[in-house]
Amino acid sequence: MLFNSTEFIFVFLPLAVLIHFAVARVSATAAILGTTLSSLAFYAWWNPPFVLLPVVSIVANFWFARLIAAAGRPASKRLLIVGIAGNLVVLCYWKYADFLLSIIHAYTAPPPAVPLALSFTTFVQIAFLVEVYRRKIPLDFSRYAFFVAFFPHLIAGPIVRWNSFGRQLSDEARFRLDWSNVALGLTIFVFGLAKKVLIADALSPHVGAVFEAAARADPVTAVAAWGAALAFSAQIYFDFSGYSDMAIGLGLLFNFRLPVNFAAPLRATSILDFWRRWHITLSQWLRDYIYGPLTFGRPMGWWRAIAVMITMTLAGLWHGAGWTFVVWGTYHGCLLIINTVWQRLTPERDEPTQAGQFVGWALTFTAFVVGAVFFRAADLETSWRLLAAMGGFGLAPTAEEISLQHDWWAIRQGWISDVFIRTWLGTTWSATGTALTLLALAIALFMPDTLEITGYREADAQSHWRRRAGALAWRPSLVALCVVFLLFAEVFVRLGQVSEFLYYQF
Repeated sequence: MLFNSTEFIFVFLPLAVLIHFAVARVSATAAILGTTLSSLAFYAWWNPPFVLLPVVSIVANFWFARLIAAAGRPASKRLLIVGIAGNLVVLCYWKYADFLLSIIHAYTAPPPAVPLALSFTTFVQIAFLVEVYRRKIPLDFSRYAFFVAFFPHLIAGPIVRWNSFGRQLSDEARFRLDWSNVALGLTIFVFGLAKKVLIADALSPHVGAVFEAAARADPVTAVAAWGAALAFSAQIYFDFSGYSDMAIGLGLLFNFRLPVNFAAPLRATSILDFWRRWHITLSQWLRDYIYGPLTFGRPMGWWRAIAVMITMTLAGLWHGAGWTFVVWGTYHGCLLIINTVWQRLTPERDEPTQAGQFVGWALTFTAFVVGAVFFRAADLETSWRLLAAMGGFGLAPTAEEISLQHDWWAIRQGWISDVFIRTWLGTTWSATGTALTLLALAIALFMPDTLEITGYREADAQSHWRRRAGALAWRPSLVALCVVFLLFAEVFVRLGQVSEFLYYQF
């Protein structure tokens, strides 16, 4: 079941919210139990037998947490290592076994059916075990099960931490219906839904046409390759940030605040800045649980660079079991090292110039777009073909192929030659794809993002609608209601064309 499906929006979600607050009249524990069961039902919708995996994982990790909390320091550290290793073994078995076999024995098999949310829940539970080891936090099984299984963040994050979410579960007031949270949650949910359905899904066929042509070794021009890379960069941003917005909006319907996962990353002026804005919860997890331990107590220098490469290569592999993801992670590791070295070699400025900011943005954006080719391509061969085309070494289709694909009135009138079309657009890219890509990028770069519009923050005990720097004065009103309703009406027309999220099954 996907957030952009009619059965979720009109059946599951209303029932889940109704059950949560109805049983909350009995007790907070009853609400926690009811919504945990609803979340497991949401998980089971895709493949019922697979629901056993998160159930067993939750029970096993809580058991390990209790052992860690009760043990002395040396023993608790050994238990922590065993617990982390157990989580990683499960992840590797389901997600990476075939990939590892292909490396060792040239084994080939169709992609395995990976249980939903395995990568996200693994990271969530590893972080919880570490927090128990460090802080000996109070343990309650019902709250822990809710924390892991809560369906808004279950499938594709954001990666929640107990130190923020656990405190919310201890607040009895959060189990009473709050209409201001409902208004804000529905607003953010609809905006996120619009990102996915109206923008990301509209770009998908234009991206697919070029990448599939490259996979078949068909001719791809430089313009088509760059167009597809730019379009995919916009697609994955609106797809994943749209999901994260929807998760935040859904969390607010239950009075829980999930962490912000995107902060206008396509406006970043350096690759370091980019990773502070893109998939923020993953970046923080990698910093705290991989890069931090690798560099703890070590001086700056070569080891820090090695730690960055290890961290980012693992980050790439976390996204998928394939060499394209390994290369993508390694590529970003190299960019981060180059950015860090540059910062050390250049004198600091109190305020960078506008020209410097633009150059920094252009380099960062271009580097991200080039790397996105590895993320989207089916294999490394496809990636190299597209990168070669982007460098001007692609092959143009023949005039006969052009005449079959582009029967344009302007061509028949002689206003546009088939040589021009063949040389620039080829048979896989179109003016429509260009227009949609430019529009999507303009929205990402120049319009305020959902969370900027609403002023949402993860922790805000006061007004949900308080103005902050860079936020618009968005408040519940008749105008706001009309905007949200019209946007949802436009989305509703396209809900029948459901497509999976790019991070689905990660």
